Order: sequence, then C-alpha cells, then structure tokens
Amino acid sequence: MNVEFLNKEISWLSFNNRVLEEAQDPSVPLAMRLKFLGIYSNNLDEFFRVRVATLKRLAKLGKKSIESIGDDPKMILDQIQDIVIRQHAKFDYIFDELRKKMEEANIFFLRETDLVREEHKAIVKEYFIREVRPQIFPVMVNSRYRFPELSDTDLYLLVKLSKQGSSRETYSIIEIPSKSCPRFLLLPKEGERQYVILLEDIVRSGLDYIFHSLNFDTFQAYDIKITRDAELDIDDDFEVSYLNKIHKSLEQRKNANPVRLTYDTAMPAEMVRFIERKLKLNALDTILPGRRYHNSKDYMNFPDILPDEQCHVPTGIIHRDLRRTSGIIEVVRKKELLLHFPYLGFETIIDLLREASLDPKVTSIRVTLYRLARYSSVINALINAKKNRKEVVVLLELQARFDEKANIRWANKLKSEGVKVLFGVPGLKVHSKLCIITRKGHKGSEEHVCAIGTGNLNEDTARLYTDTYLLTSHPEICSEVDQLFGFFERNYRISRFNHLIVSPFQSRQAFIALIEEQIGRVKKGKQGLIRLQLNNLADRDLIQSLYRASEKGVSIQLIVRGMLSLIPGRKKMSENIEVISIVDSYLEHARFFIFGPDEKVKVWISSADWLPRNIDRRVEVTCPIYDTNLKRELIDLFSIEWKDNVKARRIVDGKEFRNQNGLPPWRSQLEKGLYLKRLHEEREADRS
Repeated sequence: MNVEFLNKEISWLSFNNRVLEEAQDPSVPLAMRLKFLGIYSNNLDEFFRVRVATLKRLAKLGKKSIESIGDDPKMILDQIQDIVIRQHAKFDYIFDELRKKMEEANIFFLRETDLVREEHKAIVKEYFIREVRPQIFPVMVNSRYRFPELSDTDLYLLVKLSKQGSSRETYSIIEIPSKSCPRFLLLPKEGERQYVILLEDIVRSGLDYIFHSLNFDTFQAYDIKITRDAELDIDDDFEVSYLNKIHKSLEQRKNANPVRLTYDTAMPAEMVRFIERKLKLNALDTILPGRRYHNSKDYMNFPDILPDEQCHVPTGIIHRDLRRTSGIIEVVRKKELLLHFPYLGFETIIDLLREASLDPKVTSIRVTLYRLARYSSVINALINAKKNRKEVVVLLELQARFDEKANIRWANKLKSEGVKVLFGVPGLKVHSKLCIITRKGHKGSEEHVCAIGTGNLNEDTARLYTDTYLLTSHPEICSEVDQLFGFFERNYRISRFNHLIVSPFQSRQAFIALIEEQIGRVKKGKQGLIRLQLNNLADRDLIQSLYRASEKGVSIQLIVRGMLSLIPGRKKMSENIEVISIVDSYLEHARFFIFGPDEKVKVWISSADWLPRNIDRRVEVTCPIYDTNLKRELIDLFSIEWKDNVKARRIVDGKEFRNQNGLPPWRSQLEKGLYLKRLHEEREADRS
C-alpha cells in the first residue's frame, strides 16, 4: 500500500484558513467576524512560536531531521512562507471589507492625523499625558547603543528621529503599553457616529512630547512585531528544583531566537534593513511586510459596540438529575452523568468541589490541573477544602505552554495554603483531566467519585470551548484513577489498567486493537464502523491502521478540527474514510471515540489527540462510557455534528468543500444545544 501523509504544519494552516473564512462569511455577525480575525492572528502567533520555531531547529540538523519527521523542514518552511503571505493578503482584504461594514454601522477608526475636532484632540492629548506617557520608556538605538531585547508578546514602534536642515538622525524603539492601557480608545460620538483610535496612534500623536528634550522636529514611526522561539530548554541539573528550572527557562525564552518579523510596508527600506540587521535575521526566518497595524489578536477583545446579531445557542442548561437534589455526590454515587460544556454550565464542577470541601465524609480531593482561569474558582474551592481539613493534592503541570508563569504563581499560592502540589512526571507532560474525591464508606471502607474529562478545569475556556466530562463512581474506573495518582506521587509505581486507556503506557496498542476489532468484524461479514472526534490527527502509525481498516471495508467517519495528516477519499487507500472539520463560534475541543455499530458499540471520551506527543510523551486518559443512555447521548451528538452543512467543511483527497448536502441548513452547535435542552428539560417536565 502506497501510504501518503499530509504534513501536519501545512494541514494546520488549512485549519487556520477555515478560521479566516469565518471572518469572511457575510452570514456571520459583524462582531464575530472581527473576533475571528483576532483568533486567526493569535493562532498564527502561536504557530510561529512553536511549530515554525521547531522546524527551524530541525532544519539546522540537516538529513537527520528528514529521517526524524519524514519531511524536509527547509522545504516545509518555504511552503509555510508562501501560504502565510497569501493568507496575509486575504486577511487584509477581509479587514477592509469589515471596516466598510463597521462604517455602515457608524463605527469609524481614526488615525492621529484624522483628529480634526477640537474635542477629540483634547481628549486624546489628555489621555496620552495622563495614562499613556507614564508607561512610555523609549530606547535609543544606533550603532553605538546595544539593541534592546524585544518581547514577542508586545507591539513596538520603530521611530526615526531627524531635524530639518540637518543630516543628524537616529532611531528609537518604543514599546506600546498595551498591557496597562487598552488597545482601543472610544472617542465621544458625533451624532450616531462612534469613533475609535488605536493605542499606537495615540503614542504617535505624542512623539514630539516624548522626545521634546532631544531637539528633533521630524518623526517617522512604524509598527514592528517579532515572534520568538517559545520552546523551553530545561536543563538536567539535579541540584536545581523543577520549579526553578521552569523559571530559568522562562527567563531564557525572553532572549530566544526570533522566527518572524512583521512590519509596516510603508517603512523606508533603510529602516527595514536596520531592524533586520539588529535582530540578526537569516534565510530561515519569516519576514512579512504588512499594513500599518499589527498584533491583530487584539480584535478578539474589541469594545462591545457592534450590533448584537448572534444566533443564540442554548447554554447554561442544568442537568436533569441535578435540578432537585441537595447533593451532586449522592446523585453520582447512584448513576453516571455526562456534562457537555458550554451547553451545560461549568458551575456543576465548581459546586462538586465546594460540596466535597464541606462534606464531613470526604477525606481527600486530588486533581490534575493544566490551564486555569485567570481568577480560578477551582483554586478557591481547593483552598477552601484544605481549610476544612481535607487532604488536597494538586498535580499542576508547569509545562503547559504559555501558561507556565501563571501555573508557577498558582503553585506558590496553593503551597502557601498547605495544599500538596506535585509538578508532573519527569520526561512527561500530564495532560489528563482528572479529579477524584475520596469519602469514608460503609464500615471504614473508602469510596470514590471521579470527574474525567476532555478539557481543562477552567471556567473561562469552558464558556468558549466544547468539552465533555464524565462524573462517575464506577468502582473499577475510580480505582484506576486512584492508581494513576499513586503513579504521580511515586513514578516507579506503574499499574496495569483494564478500563482506562493511559498514555504513554498503552494508548497506541489499545487504539490499534480497537481498529483491528472492526477489521475483524468485516472479515466475519459484519459491519465495521469507526467514528472519531479529534482536535488533531497526525500520528502516522494510527493513520496507517485507519488506512488498513478502510482498505478492508470498515466505514470510518472522522470529525477533525485542526491538524490532519490523513488523506481521506483516495482510491485504494482511504476511499472508505470521510472527514469533516467544523469551525464555529465555540472551539470544538471534545474528543470522543465510537467503535462499532450501535448494537456492539464501544464509546470513549479522551484528553488525547492522535498525535505522537499525546500517545508517547504525555500522560493522557481515555475513559470508557459504559452506561447505555450515555453512549446513546454521545452517538447522537456525533450524528448531529456529522449532518452540519453550515459550518462544516468536507475534506476529500487534500481538498476542502463546504459540506452542502442539499438539505435545509443544519448548524451543529445550535442543534447540539437544542438537543441537550430537550434532553434535560423535557425529561424534567415528564417527572413533574
């Protein structure tokens, strides 16, 4: 079999292009279209900081890297450059269209040179002097001065200072203080017209004030933004604590090699050459000329002044079994529950932790944490449990990319409150989503209640991402979660798991065995069926197994949001594999797997994507769903998504098409919300 794979970085750019298409779609509300531009930009920043940075490192290894990843990293970097340049042009076109739409809605962007009304001039000047100027610390740069280290999360102005009639000129770098000042300032309305000015234009308006003591009278200022390698290099010094190693690596990240420079295309050529030289950019780096403004991720937080045209998806649904109960734990002791965020509220998880912290029978709460909300109620509930004399153990993954600093702060806070904090497993990231509550049972025995999920215990992202959690007291499942926490505390204690599928110990073999089971059904003349929902699918061994299943006649339906190295719909290789990808208002983040037709179905939820890192280098948990009704619930949700003909793209042999099936519009996120509303509210009505 001639196996072929699409490079995962290139496939990821296709996903980000789907995000860009949502910004272009006129049926999407204007506020959401602008937000999608911000999401696209933020995604691309992270892509360069991680994936492009890794490819740059690999490119320096030469032939060894090709053997390691199966692709030529230099060739992939060239392809990325070409694709990103095309997408940048598309981004600019879409933004121009959105700006026209905003003007139709009486919202206008002003530059500093557009400030003609005296009221606007006075407000901007006062705001600059009172709020912005105290945050401005210009750094002079030329051949005599050391070039400053530029942060890759910030935006800068490169300013050329000169004086009329003199050849004297110099450069200065100004960091735009967007951490302390909002990026967008709303100016007073003129009738129905709302005016907006960007922070860097406010800085431009005050350049003569900033540099008044230097005797320059001409200023040229242009946006620049750099992106640095964000990979952490953690040393092997056994005398240094893990916490200090992470902290040291974060400090080194500030000075990591640049991988991308974006700049205002209006910038004079000598200024471009100057900044390239100072940043020591080379042929492997991406240099992108762009428009006047950068850091477009800030459009994710544009002021709430655009008309509300949202299609309101049902959220905040209360689970039918939790409406008339005084205790979640008592309900879960009797039956398993599935929670689907954001359709059902994340408050149930917080309430479970609060209840456990007060329950006199509860002796301990143990939990894995990866990314936390900015103001985390999960942390508060755990601290409260400790104050109520419960044993609280938190495994806090310090290597959660871009959340490392926040997690160090949370770790210190928890430790200061007496909580036992673990920092993961050497050589592995703990990405599993687990909580186990232990209670005193009958005659001195112990009993457990567990929450096992696909996403983070994070109330912020639970409003934006779709995720699923199982609440269970199943003795064998809870016992294996208990064993896993034993492994976290004593890494030499590796257990045998008969119910959970745990990476890095057994996931690869278990997933291949599940695929082979469906091949075996076909060989016996029965139906073989595999349905998977994933964020990313790029593990080549698992893809080969899916290709083999397709060749043998197994029907395979995949919903994959992001990276997809599998090529579906190719004759004699993958013609029985269908793939769709859904991009909508909520980020599709749940991962669940359905093996077999309904009468013989096996259903699982998982924290793991099918990537080598999730299979081999992380602690991930894939949990079985045994309850027949809950299996039906997940199968129904998959079927609802599979019918999407509004937000889904069908991917066939490397090409994408809107999933138009000639049927009435079917938007899966709306339909899932309506399905869950009926499921939990109609059955409640039947009881009353």
